[in-house]
Amino acid sequence: MKENPQIEKLAADTILQRGVKVKVPAPLLFRMVGVKHISLKLTSPFEGTLHRVASYYLSTGITLEEIEQATAEKALEIMAVHGKPLNKAVASAILNGYWAGKLFTKPLAWYLRWHCRPLEIFALLSLVILHGGVADFMNTTRSVRLMKLTAPNLGQATKGS
Repeated sequence: MKENPQIEKLAADTILQRGVKVKVPAPLLFRMVGVKHISLKLTSPFEGTLHRVASYYLSTGITLEEIEQATAEKALEIMAVHGKPLNKAVASAILNGYWAGKLFTKPLAWYLRWHCRPLEIFALLSLVILHGGVADFMNTTRSVRLMKLTAPNLGQATKGS
């Protein structure tokens, strides 16, 4: 059966619009009152959040292919070298706001580092990078480039008789 990339993109967009829930063990304070897990929701990010995620992700210098094709050993190697910025990227995508991102990215990244597996972080990061809105931006940019809005208008072509 042949894969259709449009169906895969539609599925990923639908998932991000509804949100992807990430279950992590609850902090000690919540566990004392009987809550064992908390759900964090990753939704489609705002443009400012994409800027923040992009700055954290691009500071690592690794490619998306390396993240997607990571085995357990490669994931551990990447997390040992680039774990903090990748966790910050995922944390800021989960928080998805200006003030929440400014105030709580570092604590949530620390919490995710100690309560999530590297492959879970990679899966969330690739979902945000691939389907977080950057593809739509690139499609619009290519479309505008093809229109050549700033091309000089040389007037009508002369007709010969």
